Amino acid sequence: MRPRWLLLSILSLVSVEAGEMRFWTNTSGQLVEAEMTGVNTVRRAVQVKLKDGSTAEIAIESLSPPDKDYAKQQWALMQAAGGPAPATAVAAPAALKLPPRLQPRATADARLAKVLECGGTAEVEAAVIRSLDGFKARQNADGSWGRSNKAAMTGFALQCFYGHGVTPDSAEHGDVIVKGLTYLTSVSKANPHSMLSENWVGGKGGAGTYEHAIAAKALGEACLFGRHGSKPLPGIREAFESAVKLIIAQQTSRGSWTYGGDVIAYRADSNGADLSLANWHFLVLDLARESGVNIAGLDLCMQKAVRYIKDIQTKDGGFGGANRDAHYNQWSLSGGALAGLYLMEGTSAGEGRKASKFLTDFLTAEPPDWNVNCNLYSWHGYAQALCLEGGAAWKSFASAVLRQTLAAQEPDGSFKRGRPNWPASDAADATYRQALCTLLLETPYRCALQ
Repeated sequence: MRPRWLLLSILSLVSVEAGEMRFWTNTSGQLVEAEMTGVNTVRRAVQVKLKDGSTAEIAIESLSPPDKDYAKQQWALMQAAGGPAPATAVAAPAALKLPPRLQPRATADARLAKVLECGGTAEVEAAVIRSLDGFKARQNADGSWGRSNKAAMTGFALQCFYGHGVTPDSAEHGDVIVKGLTYLTSVSKANPHSMLSENWVGGKGGAGTYEHAIAAKALGEACLFGRHGSKPLPGIREAFESAVKLIIAQQTSRGSWTYGGDVIAYRADSNGADLSLANWHFLVLDLARESGVNIAGLDLCMQKAVRYIKDIQTKDGGFGGANRDAHYNQWSLSGGALAGLYLMEGTSAGEGRKASKFLTDFLTAEPPDWNVNCNLYSWHGYAQALCLEGGAAWKSFASAVLRQTLAAQEPDGSFKRGRPNWPASDAADATYRQALCTLLLETPYRCALQ
């Protein structure tokens, strides 16, 4: 695969005397053939035009020494000849429209700052881009991803793009996102209950309920970015609203969700609860509120969900079963539940502090290790909760997990399997594993509250 350079922003540049088309080399040895057209002095980046006519910025600090010298000389010649004035902060107008919660994703500098804050390195950005390129290369013809549970896999892949601040406006990946969103809306329209799964029919297991929530989160991300300036796409908001309405309608009396219905996969009349399933639904409810959809019952649904989380807190402080040998337990599920509590009620709740101590003590006793306890499903939940909380526990977890995830990436953007100590966390499916790894790498800016 040809090495790709991060497109920091697409700019309309003033024409200048044509420079030479040359190969630029960064400090990692990657090459790109482009013509220098200017300098963004605010972001300390060289502006270039690629062979296909698109424009990009290359961070000056990432250039090889010879390229830095060339850029310095070329810029002096441009200024002497009355070339373009240095670009200013207006180069990225879209980012100015974003709320504080999305701004950490908006630019390369903002993303890098969040990664460095928690002990990560600049390699995180390169790894995420490799993964997004890999998703682009492996997208199915119908816009989906994966071979089974395609709505969930598509939802995961789209979350990775939006997690990196990539929207349908992107020159590099915009078409990929549009195709993925179109697939999800087509699934929504095809099912009588607007369920985001081809496995929506009752009596056939619970996979469809997980798919629905995971795909709905991707639609919610699209709505949230669309609300703040991203290209609007027909049918996205309608599909998301329908998905949220179904989630509200299928919430059980305990405030959770479960499956086993006769008509559709959900079973609202059950007095049961499934925290593993509910953890995905908490994320959708938060996005529904953030994206501004006006849906009856949303606030009450969130209140019931918060009550459910608090009701299942154990004496240890975790959420879930207190039997370590059980299939699902507080050691594997507390991260997702704590993230849901933080998102829906804030980080000041006493139950949250108790759960945070439980989680921190557990991770101190059993640090994340790719070759010993690589539980990507659980790590995804831990990362979200700890990032929302911030502090030393987050930095410790992030520095360890980011480093190990980077080491597991293959050249095509995929990731090697780790060795789990809990079978349900294995992430044996390659698409699922790549999505969880990518979301982990994006956590510092994807889950930041500001």
